[in-house]
Amino acid sequence: MSELSSYQVQLRQPLETNQIVKLYKLISRGGCDLYLHQNQLITDAKHLPKLLSFFLCMKMEEPLVLIIGGERCAEIYTDIENLWADNGAVSTPRQQYSEAALKNVSSVFV
Repeated sequence: MSELSSYQVQLRQPLETNQIVKLYKLISRGGCDLYLHQNQLITDAKHLPKLLSFFLCMKMEEPLVLIIGGERCAEIYTDIENLWADNGAVSTPRQQYSEAALKNVSSVFV
């Protein structure tokens, strides 16, 4: 079943390079797509150079939005939370759409 979820995340400390690479590997294994958004910055987490650039350019004092789409959104989100736990990340769910809900609409708010 395909679904779409978004979360607002406030990082308290910058991610280390190895954490960014672990995030890239987690998403590259398949099962979902992950996009990160903050102000004018947006990136697809399956592209490591763009992912690294996103975290270099983002503003720590502002929250970012994670948009997760695919088969295992909740599981992937839990893995991401565990990965960022040492950075004091605080996250809140924004929107969640089931496959049935996505079939009935042409656009969604994330």
